[in-house]
Amino acid sequence: MSKFAIGDLVTLSSAGRKSSHNSCVRGMIGIIINKRPMIDELGIEDTCPIKIKWIGLESKSFGGSGMLPMKEWEIKFAKNGVYEKH
Repeated sequence: MSKFAIGDLVTLSSAGRKSSHNSCVRGMIGIIINKRPMIDELGIEDTCPIKIKWIGLESKSFGGSGMLPMKEWEIKFAKNGVYEKH
């Protein structure tokens, strides 16, 4: 069971910041748009089940929507007034 809910504001955790494929959202805040189980009803594993809309991300991936999916260990709750330089 995930500690995150749809609508939560998140940022990268220390483990998420270490991963090079997350460099485009380092220092940003995102909002959780969708969550799926790690394994769906067909038995297919979703490697990144938490879909996040990153505020300010102008990415060409995922249709240019500013979306970047994450695993639970890559994110943490965003704290009020905390800004991380990137």
